[in-house]
Amino acid sequence: MENYEIIEIIGSPFEKSKFANPDFEKLVDIYDSAFEDRVALLYLSLYRKPSWNSLLEDMYQKLENRRLETLSVISEICGKLNAYCPNDYVVFKSLKPYPATPNDTDILFLNNKEDFLKTIEYLYSFDYQFHEKAPLQTTLYDPRGKGKIGPGKLGGTYYIDCYREISTDFYVYINKAKLKPFIIEVDLMGNRVRCLKPEPELAIILFHNIFPEKTFQLEHFYLPLYYLRDENFDVEFFIDFAEKHRLVYPVVTNLSLVEYLHRSVFNSIPDVIAELINKWGRNDFEVERFTNKGSKTPYLFSGRTFWKTFALKSIELHTLKSLAVQGIHMLNPVFLLGVIKTLRKRFSKRGVYHLE
Repeated sequence: MENYEIIEIIGSPFEKSKFANPDFEKLVDIYDSAFEDRVALLYLSLYRKPSWNSLLEDMYQKLENRRLETLSVISEICGKLNAYCPNDYVVFKSLKPYPATPNDTDILFLNNKEDFLKTIEYLYSFDYQFHEKAPLQTTLYDPRGKGKIGPGKLGGTYYIDCYREISTDFYVYINKAKLKPFIIEVDLMGNRVRCLKPEPELAIILFHNIFPEKTFQLEHFYLPLYYLRDENFDVEFFIDFAEKHRLVYPVVTNLSLVEYLHRSVFNSIPDVIAELINKWGRNDFEVERFTNKGSKTPYLFSGRTFWKTFALKSIELHTLKSLAVQGIHMLNPVFLLGVIKTLRKRFSKRGVYHLE
């Protein structure tokens, strides 16, 4: 299976001595699949060397330039926000612990609706452009993206999702007020960037890829491995955050697939993965379904896992209140039709979560 080959080529941060020795043709052949699984730059960065083929160098430079440009987009907008609302934003789901090319930059604004709208107007004054709008989200693009963007998020890099809440439509699945103690600052290209600590960052991503995205890619295999391998990662804090925010089921579902793939390729299971699964319980149903579908990635999670994740999260009071708001808006036939169309896409054979 090609995804197994990609994993063998990239290796595991828990198995550093077990790298493959692929030839030029293999490194070229896996590019499209690795790109779709969001790990193309990772494997190219690991194997880059002065003597390698010019085609591989072109592939690498294209993605590396995209990575650096994306980081520049993050740095520039945070520089603007630091001058206007320095304590009212946090970047999340956008900075990875390995070389990556995300589709966009996600920024959560911690202020109220009125101040959020004022902040968007402030960004317009610096020539940031409107791209699209959702009930609790406005997508802009960096001025450098003029003439380089397209439908959806074609080309990535320049798109900036500005969230008033971490939500899909009106359904809020993380209480942003509870994230404030977990914000740290990092320096990025000369600007201070506020981002989440790795523990809540990982937990939120492993919820988000099930609900609403419904998709497991090799990105979601490597993110937990790289985060959990870091000696500064606080596993007890991670456990506490996942449990308090009702994220355990989606987190352990992802870790169940990580465990299965790691054992299948490397004949080993990282101790920390085993400990978390033993504590929370493996999602055997999803693992069996994954194997029955050939263990291929990208993999679309089952409807059972999607709706159970939704149901368990909706018990939380803050989320339950937002669900009531969502229900009221669904009385509008136009809004209801949009929700139905989105769900149909998510439950289609290809899903909607793709790198562009």
